Amino acid sequence: MKSIAVLLAGNITDRAFEPFSDGKSAFYRAVSAAAQFPHVSKIVVFVPEKYPGDSLLPAVSALHDMSDSAAGNSVSFDIIETEWSVGPLFLSLKSETEDFDHVYISWADAPFTDPEFTAKLFKKHMQQAAEYTFADGYPYGLSPEILARGIVPILSDMEKESRDPITRNAVFDIIKKDINSFDIETDIAPADLRHLRLQLTCDTKRNTQVCMALSGINAANYADVIQKNTASLYTVPAFYAIQVAGKCPYECDYCPYPQFCKSGKGSSPGVPATERTDYMTADDFSAIAGKIAGYSEDAVVSLSLWGEPSYHPEIAEMVRTVLAYPGLSVLIETTGLGWTEEKVEAIKNAVSGVSAGFRKQNPVNWIVSLDAVSPECYGIVHGIKEKSLSEKYLAEALNFTDLLIKSFPGAVWPQMVRMKENEKELEHFYRFWKEKNGQVIIQKHDSFSRSIEDRRVADLSPLVRNPCWHLKRDMSILIDGAVPLCREDIYAARFSGNVITDGLEQIREKVRPVYDEHTQCVYKGLCEDCDEYYTYNF
Repeated sequence: MKSIAVLLAGNITDRAFEPFSDGKSAFYRAVSAAAQFPHVSKIVVFVPEKYPGDSLLPAVSALHDMSDSAAGNSVSFDIIETEWSVGPLFLSLKSETEDFDHVYISWADAPFTDPEFTAKLFKKHMQQAAEYTFADGYPYGLSPEILARGIVPILSDMEKESRDPITRNAVFDIIKKDINSFDIETDIAPADLRHLRLQLTCDTKRNTQVCMALSGINAANYADVIQKNTASLYTVPAFYAIQVAGKCPYECDYCPYPQFCKSGKGSSPGVPATERTDYMTADDFSAIAGKIAGYSEDAVVSLSLWGEPSYHPEIAEMVRTVLAYPGLSVLIETTGLGWTEEKVEAIKNAVSGVSAGFRKQNPVNWIVSLDAVSPECYGIVHGIKEKSLSEKYLAEALNFTDLLIKSFPGAVWPQMVRMKENEKELEHFYRFWKEKNGQVIIQKHDSFSRSIEDRRVADLSPLVRNPCWHLKRDMSILIDGAVPLCREDIYAARFSGNVITDGLEQIREKVRPVYDEHTQCVYKGLCEDCDEYYTYNF
């Protein structure tokens, strides 16, 4: 019986080659583990043509110097370059595996791939005569996927025309298209920690920091190790929500922003949301984007914390500023009002000239807050009293959504905030946009720690409370650069700093004590009445 281990190295970053405390990198560890998989006689590392990193070739040449205890003299190595998309990769996989009985597939930046657990998986794979075997519910990166070689040509034929990018779920994504045609076996995790969305790979700064903190984790001890190191899951933000414009076309009752604008606080005190004319300068925004790229390296930058981004006179240039950094992508959440075809075309042009970089998202994603189907409901939800205006604004928002769908296919999400006021239109809204666009967002209502009326139709909160996702992964930035505790802290009652004058790490450390309290099940102030802790952005 012969097996081959395939390690995917497409778009892995230089962080995969940084040493852990024992001096060995994630790449070295991944290859060492693969060499210990049952019956492996060859390891193939698949890399994209014109690999963008700087560290792969020296690391690969060092593989041949691995000790006998790590790799074994009977294991050979090879590097295969291929076009980094689904069809070409699986065609190469078909060719390279034809002399083997079984195929292990994992990623070359996963430092904790567990050979002992993999042997257990392989035993189950053989006992059940499975064609595809995987671990379910474990943190990602502890084991490979196992394929009977006979299904590799089938998968290749299924995807021969595909030029979709390779993701870490690429194998399962193909299999699930015709899942009943394959014999599948799995090992169910004793403790399901999928809600933590852990990815034990050294690709991003964020994931690498977690891996360094969890050194020694394996499939047998993962639950205990993670429980003892919950505080280490607080790393660098993955999502930055920035307010770039003060004006909003509506004063919606379900949103706290109109109250805030009239409160006399903030950068434009006492001016109603519909009359504000302030916006963040392009220079300030550019400086902030640079700090984000330097601190987080990869992140989604939202231009829509508060206010309507279409009112910013340099919105397209701001998108271009963010996309100049290869790890950053943009989210624009909008009412769909105030846009022109010229602005949309300028943003489209900004996207078209962007290289793929190391982004995990579309360069620009759009969310259009429609919230209703009929003009009557639209007027109620957005506080519009005149029926003719409701019809006019809804028509403008719908036309804009259609324009986006044509201009940014696969990157547009019509959204409804589910409330008592629009519950009767929920099903119609969902079915219409799902059929028309293929994707839609139904968002729960947020009462902002009960500072406004709670309009939730149902309580969706989990039975057991977990530390807040937003404290762990987000940073909110107001129009003047001020950073509150989180989005819920709209009045910046717990001021964490200012991104224009302060360093992001310094600001981040001021939030950490609140997250640490959450890990001890202590919830004070805004957190006590918050219902957003289990929701997340990217």
